[in-house]
Amino acid sequence: MQEKSCPFGPAFRLERQQRGISQWTVSMRLQYHTRNIQRIEDGSRQPGVLLALRMVVAVDAAPGDFFETLFEEAVGEAGDGVLSPAQRVSVNYQPLGAVEGLKSIFGPLLAQARLAVGMSQTAMAKSAGYNLRNVNAVEKGQQEPGVMSALALVAATGVDIREFFDQLHHASAALPKE
Repeated sequence: MQEKSCPFGPAFRLERQQRGISQWTVSMRLQYHTRNIQRIEDGSRQPGVLLALRMVVAVDAAPGDFFETLFEEAVGEAGDGVLSPAQRVSVNYQPLGAVEGLKSIFGPLLAQARLAVGMSQTAMAKSAGYNLRNVNAVEKGQQEPGVMSALALVAATGVDIREFFDQLHHASAALPKE
């Protein structure tokens, strides 16, 4: 059985090439091995959402625009019931404080988005095709989803994808570097 290719990689490769940035340059900016970037770009490896965000920023692309376009391309014509960008909800995100044991800031930000639209974890998980237990772990920051799962979870809430990923970028940039 053939594994499904991750659409993030080819979209990222196109963005990187259009900007005239080499894989080596991305590798140096991220301190991440070039072979891993190659695997992501050929779609055989799906990065976690925060690595994907770092990759997009490393090629000087606007995170919100990139992820909005990726979502639209990934959903394509199969977007029955998916809200158009004009119908999505804008959220006033609160700053994320330091949380002990937090592995990923994606989850707490996702929880803010979900709560802002009055959606239950169960409804979000069902809409995104994601396991409820995993949603709980993600929102607590204990688990980081792959980039495409993260995109599905954000889209399931009906919030503005561009705004969410721009906020995720700002929140991650504000974290102390290890």
